[in-house]
Amino acid sequence: MRNRDGKAGIVILILAVIILIAAVPWYFIIAGNLESGGINLFGPRETEESAEEPEPPYEEPDRPEEEPEPPPQEEPEPPPVHVYPHEDIVTDIRTINQETFRELTELSSRLNAVAVSLVLFDGDTGEYFTFEHGHANAEERLPVTTDTKFRVASLAKLTTVICAMVLVDDGLIDLDTDISIYLGYEVMNVHHPGTAITARMLMQHNSSIFDSGAFTVSRDRNTSESVRFLLDRGTSFRRNEPGTNFEYSNFGYAVLGAVCENVSGKTLDNLARDVLFRPLGIDAAYVAENLSDKENIAVIYNETHVVTRSVLSQLAVTESGGLGDDVHLAQGNLTISMIDYARVLTMLGNGGVLHGVRILSQDAVREIHETNVEGDGYEQGLGTRFSLGGFITGEGFFWHTGSGYGLLAQYLCSAAMTDNRGVVVVVTGALSSRESNGMVSICNELSRLAWGLWDIVDHIPEEEIDSEDDIDGD
Repeated sequence: MRNRDGKAGIVILILAVIILIAAVPWYFIIAGNLESGGINLFGPRETEESAEEPEPPYEEPDRPEEEPEPPPQEEPEPPPVHVYPHEDIVTDIRTINQETFRELTELSSRLNAVAVSLVLFDGDTGEYFTFEHGHANAEERLPVTTDTKFRVASLAKLTTVICAMVLVDDGLIDLDTDISIYLGYEVMNVHHPGTAITARMLMQHNSSIFDSGAFTVSRDRNTSESVRFLLDRGTSFRRNEPGTNFEYSNFGYAVLGAVCENVSGKTLDNLARDVLFRPLGIDAAYVAENLSDKENIAVIYNETHVVTRSVLSQLAVTESGGLGDDVHLAQGNLTISMIDYARVLTMLGNGGVLHGVRILSQDAVREIHETNVEGDGYEQGLGTRFSLGGFITGEGFFWHTGSGYGLLAQYLCSAAMTDNRGVVVVVTGALSSRESNGMVSICNELSRLAWGLWDIVDHIPEEEIDSEDDIDGD
């Protein structure tokens, strides 16, 4: 009996365990349902304060509306202010004297010129007398006008000097200081290591820097070789001591352009625009692409009337990548009309002032015209020359020539302090003979014919001259 009872107890125990195991899940299910209905049979798990609020959907906080910041914009450069001479004082030579006009036309034709532009000017009265002949572009039959712009070759040297003298006036360049200081690297003639080369020497062509073959190739091909590279080669120095021998040097002016760029922090083209051309309302540039008016650029022809520099090739000339590197701008790449070049000369004749705008101090103007170096049949100043005789009688005259790719140019200005008169002329496609002192024969002859007009102009009754036409304001 005891065995049977024991087995029954074991069976009952097993059944109880099975029932207990089966009941446990139902316990949790029931408890969860009761709690979700707000009934907790087993005591609180959390107080109300500790319970977390359900997280609401994310919303951006309210912020005051702000105007979006406009993207930074570069200020556009103002266009050049054109202050052309008053129309009443710009006169076609043919209206003054038909005979002079006929002689100028016959000479231009006889010497086979494709284009001629000439301006005779009086800086004291502000009068400009103009003569144009031929075509700025023969293929397209575009006539030369007072607005025609020419690449004036070495006439650019004077405007480069003016830019340098503005920096002298500003105390940024000293004419007699070693240019190494301004360039940031040593410039030294290896034959004379103890002698400094100065800006004055560069301007008056006695720096001992000459037009080596390496320079000529770099200039003509517009290569990337820099002024510093050519100077460091050491092959562009003569054996004579700097400051002694005169030798006309285009490379010397390329070095001067580099000095101007390094000192001013601007390209030569931008410097000239800011300190000379824009203040006088002149549209001119060392980089033709930067001209406002590109439609009036003249094609350059040689004496056989072959195109040597098309407008496109002139517009293709660019600046180098860095300041002080260009070897082809300062000495000859200026593009300007003759009426505007005459106004630059008038400014110098007026002691540095034109239209009431001062470009240079009187001291700077005097320095430019100080001629104490003997050139080739003339006395050399800073970017200009001085001679006696010729058709400009009196105290002599200042002058310079330009020639390149068939273009011929020349200016002459009276050196008399009481006679601020001059003439500037440019010719393409004509015969290129020279006088013994280097003057261009056709330019000289055209200028002489035009100069004879002063005998006529000086006899115009004084009451016919309107004093209000004096555009120089001084």
